[in-house]
Amino acid sequence: KIPVGKTPAYVQVAPNGKFAYIANQNAGVITVLDTATDQVSGIIDIPQGPPQFVSFSPDSRYAYVSVYNDSDSIHLIAFVDTATSTVTSTVQVDNSRPGPSAASPDGRSLYVPNHNMTMGTANGNDIDVIDTASKRLSGKIAVPMNPHWLAFGAGGQYLYSTDHMSGLVTVMNAHTNSIVKEIPVGQTPHGEAISPDGSRLAVTSFGGNFVSLINTANDKVVARVPVGKSPQDDAYAPDGRHLYTVNNVDNTVSVINTADNRVTAEIPAGSSPTSISVLPNGRQAYVTNENDGTVDVLNIAK
Repeated sequence: KIPVGKTPAYVQVAPNGKFAYIANQNAGVITVLDTATDQVSGIIDIPQGPPQFVSFSPDSRYAYVSVYNDSDSIHLIAFVDTATSTVTSTVQVDNSRPGPSAASPDGRSLYVPNHNMTMGTANGNDIDVIDTASKRLSGKIAVPMNPHWLAFGAGGQYLYSTDHMSGLVTVMNAHTNSIVKEIPVGQTPHGEAISPDGSRLAVTSFGGNFVSLINTANDKVVARVPVGKSPQDDAYAPDGRHLYTVNNVDNTVSVINTADNRVTAEIPAGSSPTSISVLPNGRQAYVTNENDGTVDVLNIAK
């Protein structure tokens, strides 16, 4: 268990596996974690506002920090140079509460969902698209209300959004930014993760306390797995053998065996766990505990 400062709401391991960034909302900083030593190696000030989420470019050179405040007067993406640990530019987005963004596999575009949970708000159903070279908005995709989370499928052709207040997952063609299909998954879809082989999309139901597993070949729900209370985020092990869900109210992490879609273990976490991210080598996973200012380090190696 690593102390990382106030309100660590979200953690993301860089694609190169060398470090993880933790968004500390109330502290207004990104905490940098050295994954070789599991020690805090730096603090990055985000003066523009409260950092809520973070993602990375495929080459790990840039981090994209989603920033918004409670009054919705601030809503932007801060570009961070990971070599210098500095904010180099910002891009104002149209949606009021930019959620966890996702960079396209070629790194040219950044997709930004709307984490707002109010039906009918302006731009509440939009996914903003940013050109990462020009650092300008290049378009938007209108989906059902409140797209919370994004995940690219294998090969990057398809992009999936969890439409939190609509009970749907929207499938988009990322080459044309057009909607292909809408998949009903039940109440309040929240976090999502694509399996390493791309064959399954795992979607947590925050209000339903289950995970829906979608066959990406036919876009059908093939299993619904009960987990702990209020599963907020999920992640696959790099070998695909296990799926992990972070259960916000239960203070646990559920471990699902993907061979038979059964929960085989529940790992105690800290107070109010909110996110999970796994090292590319499958050695460890990191879980943010928002209420006690810590990150749990889980040994997941087999």
